[in-house]
Amino acid sequence: MTFDGDCMIRLLACTLTAALAVSAPLAAQEAPDLESRVQTAQQSQEIAQLMGDVQEAVTAAQIQYAGMVAGRPGPGYQGAIALPGETEGHWQAIIVGQRGDAPDAPYLALAEYEIVGGRIVGEVIHPAGELPELVGPASAMAQARSFAPRAVIAAGHSSFCVAEDGEEGERPSVSFATIVLPPRDDGTFDAYVLNGPIEAGAIPLGKHFRVSFDSFGLDGEPELVTDTCELVTWDTQNSELAMSVYVTEFDGADAPSPIHAFVSSLMPMSMGVVTGDIIWPMTGGIIAAPVPAAEAGYAPQE
Repeated sequence: MTFDGDCMIRLLACTLTAALAVSAPLAAQEAPDLESRVQTAQQSQEIAQLMGDVQEAVTAAQIQYAGMVAGRPGPGYQGAIALPGETEGHWQAIIVGQRGDAPDAPYLALAEYEIVGGRIVGEVIHPAGELPELVGPASAMAQARSFAPRAVIAAGHSSFCVAEDGEEGERPSVSFATIVLPPRDDGTFDAYVLNGPIEAGAIPLGKHFRVSFDSFGLDGEPELVTDTCELVTWDTQNSELAMSVYVTEFDGADAPSPIHAFVSSLMPMSMGVVTGDIIWPMTGGIIAAPVPAAEAGYAPQE
């Protein structure tokens, strides 16, 4: 995916890092709604951490499965989903297939993996003639993984960032990565459809979506979480990246979104997310207490 050259991209050196470190967090009396905004930021951080855990589990499972089947996946290969185990850090990842291409074709478990702390500790690859059908939450998640990107397009979200140097008449290519989160206690769950590609040295910050589901299927319209053509880029050979801060503005929001925290977890430098007149420092997906943007040395772009 390529992006518009008019993107607002700012990479500040360690001067902002120092400013964020010494600026005092906002006092409650200075912002009566600060407590609720901090709670929103904390929720965003927790969701982003869950997204990262799920992505880690399904990635480990798919790499292992691809090696075991020598690049010949089972019928109707559909990627993978992950459900939490009984203990923290324990995940069950399921390699998903589908019997046929009919709209109501059942989803199958091609293989199952037990993953603890990011390491595979158990593996079952089902024989081709004995593939169990997915039921319950696993079936709902498998369906959501397949349906969520199509729901985004069907809802009219077809305008994506295009290359500045693209040829005339060239249509932008779109690649999606879908992370399906486990169901909540009430059976509802979300799938995050991320605009890509996400790769070393470049991560799109915008055009990411949340698609909500309940036990009956799609629950409401897909939500555009971050609407920007901003592309976070960095030089992978830069030895001073850890001392840099990437700053972005999140207009109209009270706090950073789960997307900001998730992207932060993938970046080799810190991030500052500006909402109004405050800035939220974050590193590795962890959001610190906000500070006044002016005290951190940040002046909003005109």
